[in-house]
Amino acid sequence: MSQTKTLAELTIKNNFLFSAVMLDPENCRGLLEIILGIPIDRVIVSREQCLIYHPEYRSVRLDIYAKDSRNTHYNVEMQVSPKPALAKRCRYYHSQMDMELLLAGTDYTGLPDTYVIFIC
Repeated sequence: MSQTKTLAELTIKNNFLFSAVMLDPENCRGLLEIILGIPIDRVIVSREQCLIYHPEYRSVRLDIYAKDSRNTHYNVEMQVSPKPALAKRCRYYHSQMDMELLLAGTDYTGLPDTYVIFIC
């Protein structure tokens, strides 16, 4: 049985604390600017988001999903334990975000920039 931790015992690697910190737009914007090395004027942050397209296909649960004023979309994931095929998982998350963002009949030039960031 897992032992419940107090708030003082949690680190940023904890899913609850990571989400709580990153849901603040200024915290999220600051982290994105540091990681990407680009200025971002403001972001809108969404809580955990699920992308499900077909019951036979694997769905995606995005920890932190944000969009900036330039319509650039960001997914930030905290990865606390080693996982095989992390690059392929990142590729899959990215492709699922693209599917969500490009409507039928829209030219590929309408696809916004997207970033999938895993913090390991």
